[in-house]
Order: sequence, then structure tokens, then C-alpha cells
Amino acid sequence: MLAVLMSMKPEWWEKILAGDKLLEIRKTHPQSKNHEDLEWPLTVLVYVSGTGAVQGQFLCPGYMETNFIPYLEKLSCVPLADLKEYSGGKCLSGWMIRSPEKFDTPSLLAEFGLDRPPMSWQYIEIPDVAEE
Repeated sequence: MLAVLMSMKPEWWEKILAGDKLLEIRKTHPQSKNHEDLEWPLTVLVYVSGTGAVQGQFLCPGYMETNFIPYLEKLSCVPLADLKEYSGGKCLSGWMIRSPEKFDTPSLLAEFGLDRPPMSWQYIEIPDVAEE
């Protein structure tokens, strides 16, 4: 099954787990036209910076792409000034966050065939639970 591995700072992961952060802001988003096997909701595995491991996951039922930056501030917990600087005047993608789950046992990147985390995010293949 095609999924996404996303890197993020510990403070953002904690806000997601607490239910405060409902959108993860990135400059790009997954696109079905590039990957025909991309199925929504998308499983997003979360690599937490500084831990060396994938700490959990969430479902992403979709995204919004906008240049109306003030709309993203409350849902993402990112200050408006930081969003404006990050966007550089271009559209940002707000990945919707649903059903966050912290793993009891974190997974090392090697379990996904990787030796380093992505700078932002990347596609990865994970076993389909129905196939196991």
C-alpha cells in the first residue's frame, strides 16, 4: 500500500496527538496523477526529528491548497508570520489530520528500507493490513 513518511518536529507531533493541530502545512501534497495507486484517506507515518524513529501515524482524508494564509493559522497552530515567511507568497497545502496514533514501539527507518528521514515527506510502500 502506498503511504507517506513525513518528518516533523516533536512539538508539532505533540500538538497533533493532543488534538490541537488539525492541519499539517507543507508546500506540496500527494497527487494521484503521479501515483495511480494512491488511495485516500492516505496513511501518513510520522518521523519525529531527534528521535531517530517513526513515532506514529495519522490518516489524511485530503488537503486544501490556498494562498489565504490567515485561514491556516488556527487550524495548524503555526503563527501567521511564520506561515507568510514559509509560503514566500505562494500557495500552501494544509494536510488534514484525522485519527492520530502514537505507536507503543517506535519503528526505525531501516524497517521501511530507509537510511535517512525525508526533508519534508516522501512516498513509501507499507504492507496492507488486509494482506497480512
